[in-house]
Amino acid sequence: MASVANYEIEVGSERIRAGQAAAKAQGKKWGGSKKGVLHKHTKEQVRQIVKMKKNAEKIAVISRMVGINRPDIYRILKSVEDGDIKLSA
Repeated sequence: MASVANYEIEVGSERIRAGQAAAKAQGKKWGGSKKGVLHKHTKEQVRQIVKMKKNAEKIAVISRMVGINRPDIYRILKSVEDGDIKLSA
């Protein structure tokens, strides 16, 4: 029984590798977006997030008010701190 299961796993992995090779040959890419690219966040939202954080609002409150999830709030704040996102007056 175990040998049949191992055979099935091998066949499945061969199919996956063949499919990936075919996709690469066609020029298809996968794996997410480039580092540092923010999607669906306007400059106004970023300004509001920074302003609320400076006013000592909790991240959960900022998230609810702005409508962006908490991990993205942290990511935006780090990007602003690192200078990756520029806030013009």
